[in-house]
Amino acid sequence: MRESWIRDPPFNLIVTHMPGWPNARDAERHLEWLLDDVEIVHRAPNIILAKTHDPRAAVERLRRSLPASTPILRVIPVDTVTYPSVEDVKKAVHKLLEEQPPGSYAIKLDGHLYGADGDLMHKVDSIEVIADGIERPVNLSSPDILVYIKIVKYRRSHLAAIYVGPSSGILSTVKERG
Repeated sequence: MRESWIRDPPFNLIVTHMPGWPNARDAERHLEWLLDDVEIVHRAPNIILAKTHDPRAAVERLRRSLPASTPILRVIPVDTVTYPSVEDVKKAVHKLLEEQPPGSYAIKLDGHLYGADGDLMHKVDSIEVIADGIERPVNLSSPDILVYIKIVKYRRSHLAAIYVGPSSGILSTVKERG
């Protein structure tokens, strides 16, 4: 049986940017210019997957330093990467939540997970499975802990990238700069 998470994830930072090749190039330049230890590991339309020593510190550095004209839209630190099956994601999320302080939570799923039968599940059904057994109050409008799951295409497969932490741990240039 395979492990539910990938031991040495190929990336720990997801960067989304405005469409177009010039914007992709500028987003890469901003990352390389502002982060000392960033390695871009994969590019796809409007998304860059990167690896850095400390993804949360990288988000904060970008929050302080990105120019107003940046094509970067969001920067998401990744705590773990797993296969996109609902059971694998559930195990990873429950493990990550154990490390968080007490408080409310919300789950946001960006993409679709596979069920036990191998078919794609509806997002609501996936969230219900993941939430089963979590002993915390749910707060969808202002959670203390956000569980953010993004399905990304990496090379020839799909992976589930998971962030668990405060909502402010994800940089959204559009929201923060108005």
